[in-house]
Amino acid sequence: SFDCKDEVVLDMFSGIGYYVLPYLCKAKAKHVFACEWNPQALKYLSMNLASNGVQDKCTIIEGDSTANAPVAIANRVNLGLIPTSEMAWPAAIRALAPGGGWLHVHGNCLSEEVNEWASRTAQTLEKISIQQGKPFH
Repeated sequence: SFDCKDEVVLDMFSGIGYYVLPYLCKAKAKHVFACEWNPQALKYLSMNLASNGVQDKCTIIEGDSTANAPVAIANRVNLGLIPTSEMAWPAAIRALAPGGGWLHVHGNCLSEEVNEWASRTAQTLEKISIQQGKPFH
């Protein structure tokens, strides 16, 4: 578990709230922006937020997260799309608060390729950050 008190989180592929709800209910995030394009998932995301009494701490953004994600607001960006969320990395970096933050990147690779995947991912994220004029640490 981790503490997200006073943090703003962006979930770029929120679905029914698989990560949104733990951020709000367990990690105590100040606010979550939840991007989703699937109408059925949006329906159940709204229901799940209300069932857990956290609907006032979540802004649902309907549509393509790569085009509609907020800019310069997030302490954390969740990129929970399998097999890859790479198409959303530029938008995720734009969404980070001016002081920076965390990218929670999900992806698939073979277990014997995990180190190569992690290195390639870090290099790509650094390149995107530099292109956007943001420091990468």
